Amino acid sequence: MKRFFVRRYITIVCVVFLLAFGTESVAKSATLDDAKLAIRTHDFGKAVRLLKPLAKNGDPEAQYQLAVLYRNGQGIGEDFKAAAYWMNKSASQGYKRAQYVLGTFYEGGVGTKKDRNKALYWYQASAKQGHKNAARRLDKLQSDSHQSSIIENSEDPEEALVNAVNAGNIEVVKQLLESGVSADVVGKHLRTVLLDAIAQKKYDIARLLIKYDADVNAADKYRDRPVLLASAAGKTDLVRDLQRKGAKLSYKDANGNTALMLAAEKGHKATVKLLLAGKSPVNTKNKDGETAIMLASKANHTSTVNLLKKHGARLSKSKSNQLSVNQKLAALKNSKSGTYKDWSSLMIAVWQGQDDVVAAILAKGSPVNQQDKEGHTPLTRASLRGHTKIVNQLLVAGADVNRPDKNRKTPLMWAAEYGKEKTVLTLLSYGAKVSRLDNKRRSVLSYAILNNHESIANHLLDKKARADNAIYNGKNDLMRAVDTMSLSTIKKLVKAGADVNKNDDTGHDALWHAIGTAKVQVVSYLASIHKNLKSKDKNGLTFLHQAAALDSTQDVVLLVIKGLPVDAIEKDGNTALMLAASRGNSASMGVLISKGADVDVKNNIGNTALILSVIANDVKSVSLLLKAGADIDIRNDKREQAINLAELAEDKTIIELIRKHKSEEKLFGVF
Repeated sequence: MKRFFVRRYITIVCVVFLLAFGTESVAKSATLDDAKLAIRTHDFGKAVRLLKPLAKNGDPEAQYQLAVLYRNGQGIGEDFKAAAYWMNKSASQGYKRAQYVLGTFYEGGVGTKKDRNKALYWYQASAKQGHKNAARRLDKLQSDSHQSSIIENSEDPEEALVNAVNAGNIEVVKQLLESGVSADVVGKHLRTVLLDAIAQKKYDIARLLIKYDADVNAADKYRDRPVLLASAAGKTDLVRDLQRKGAKLSYKDANGNTALMLAAEKGHKATVKLLLAGKSPVNTKNKDGETAIMLASKANHTSTVNLLKKHGARLSKSKSNQLSVNQKLAALKNSKSGTYKDWSSLMIAVWQGQDDVVAAILAKGSPVNQQDKEGHTPLTRASLRGHTKIVNQLLVAGADVNRPDKNRKTPLMWAAEYGKEKTVLTLLSYGAKVSRLDNKRRSVLSYAILNNHESIANHLLDKKARADNAIYNGKNDLMRAVDTMSLSTIKKLVKAGADVNKNDDTGHDALWHAIGTAKVQVVSYLASIHKNLKSKDKNGLTFLHQAAALDSTQDVVLLVIKGLPVDAIEKDGNTALMLAASRGNSASMGVLISKGADVDVKNNIGNTALILSVIANDVKSVSLLLKAGADIDIRNDKREQAINLAELAEDKTIIELIRKHKSEEKLFGVF
């Protein structure tokens, strides 16, 4: 009986839907008009016969109408796969109604696998043509407005990927990769996004890029490669992933170091073991004549030395160390090609970390503030490499500690960006200014925060560095810091001028960015100093909506305690409970229900939290709402009840839950 009701209801809805739109502005053939007349008069068999040849000939409206008939089993057997096939044909030709319905198919798994990203794609395509329902569904699916804005606000998808990687936004990175953006996009520093992700210690994003076939052997202008950076950082699992994708272990960086050398020098024994198992060359030498075992020995990594010995490494003194300074100088003159083309001897010696040669060159009167074609001075080169001893030598010899390169980037900025803490401290002791800005108006503090170097950020804040409230790549200093840095650092930033109420381009502030990612202590602190905790964004979303959507239960509890109303609605009429229900976020739902959230409130299209939980196919959420007394008889604007949608989705578990609840209601009603 129920199934008959549902089928008949679908028939009525379909007819009303088709009647509502009428004919297109461009007149179609009489045959299509006849088919539409047959639909209006419920002669569905005739409609199918008329539509099939038109659909096969490529008429997008005929394809759409035929898909609807297949979907509802009108005039032909119910066939969801055929419905999806013809809807896809029509949508691909730009027919906006088909694009919208195809979006619902992908969202609900009708005739195809559920695919949120494809649903987003088709909703967006339809919305761009003015389809209002598609626009509403698009808004509802975009749970994180900031994530969506990175894609929507960028005309260039490749630029959006670079920005998402730099912002550490893995969800947007995933969306872009799934939409077909290449994982080999090159950023502003002429590095692939994979290299950028590893350099910035965003290893989850790096693994995602590897999964999407990023080039694991791509090098930047300094000849750094993914496996070299990962090995130097001791990220054994990441090195393993790179090896499996074909990373070559014999490649060398600008100093001639292999992945094995870099791992050995840092004492990353597990990484060294993995590289040895991958047949990494053991006795290869770098430009200073040093091998992996020599580097490990020099750094007193005894266990790593012993491991290398077991694999045939030979420990002997570096030939470079046996050379006189004059011999090394002669060698430098012969190396001015390739990477070092047009470099001075001082620049090469600085880059290679040869402090004895640097001393000899400076003693001969070489200009200490000379600049190369890229505007680098010896001090900027030494700073970004972290050669602290050479930095000292250059400063003693009169190097200008604040002299920038052609991009107005100072030595302190370079050291902060690359996480060279000892060098940062040395530069600060010589009077390096923390107030300088580069040509993009970024400060040294911004570089430290952007690359997640918290200890360096604290040194800079202690020197009265000011927080930058300007938005760069979607965030400012505070918005970036809240994700990863400690409460004490966040407090220092606020004291240094960070504005907790400053909005990004999507209308969201640091508290919004902190919810779901930062420690609850950070969220609590930001909430305590926020000027308008009950504010809403352009979509009517409160901070509580955001916490519930991300299923951040601690933040939900905190925000309710802070006085945020649990039943505040956004522009589509959804409460925080309803957003949580639509995503199956049962933990946050439990908190909201315990705090008195209304379980039966309807949104703008009549859906309740229970109906949204059924649509989300989340058994736990449905069970939770039923226990909380949710009304199973409420109908939405399409006259659908929760049980109808469960039956359409053929979700036996949820159907049984609702039926059991219904029978229990009847039983208790007797008493």
